[in-house]
Amino acid sequence: MLESPAQPGLRERKKQQTRRRIIEVGLRLCDAQGFDATTVEQIADAADVSPRTVNRYFELKEDIVLAPIEDWGKLIAAELLRQPVTGNELRALLDTYLTVTENGIDGGPVPFEWFQRMQRIMRTSPAVRARSMDISDTKSVALQAAVAERIGTDPDALPVRLIMATWLAIMRTGMECGEWVPDGDPADSARASIRAVRSAYEEFVRRCALPLCAEQRADQR
Repeated sequence: MLESPAQPGLRERKKQQTRRRIIEVGLRLCDAQGFDATTVEQIADAADVSPRTVNRYFELKEDIVLAPIEDWGKLIAAELLRQPVTGNELRALLDTYLTVTENGIDGGPVPFEWFQRMQRIMRTSPAVRARSMDISDTKSVALQAAVAERIGTDPDALPVRLIMATWLAIMRTGMECGEWVPDGDPADSARASIRAVRSAYEEFVRRCALPLCAEQRADQR
């Protein structure tokens, strides 16, 4: 198990609370009245901050809606560093995902409800979908760095890129093929996502990982 990141000081915690309030309000307003119909001024007023403060935290209004992705990535990365290093990084990533998602059911630093709101907004807003594509390369930076730290290499090293590509494929495929939906009760949706991702991981191990291990053992004889 690697050393966990240091806890933030009082000033940093206040900044995090302000940012969180902006995200919560922005997601709620954009979900309720539409992304285009929601202004930065409305978000600022409802969050009890100035528009300038909102712009200090978020370059674009789209970034407020997409903030759960960044926060989720950082949360996953921090939890991954707490997992024991066993040599099976995919299993560690799965365990991390299950832990963080379970915590999100009851609120937590990144409530699962945020993802439901974000997905509903993305369905109706081309601008948010386009911004999501623009930042696609930065979504997994924190997690990739955590994997690299665990295996003792650089974030751009081949083993890290292979682990990340495989994990993201497992998670994306699980969510696409599972029963998770961005509507309904957040707890039910979160548990459905857990079942979907776990099922995809188990299928990957059964169909891909185990046959490869058997082949490797046969080659070593």
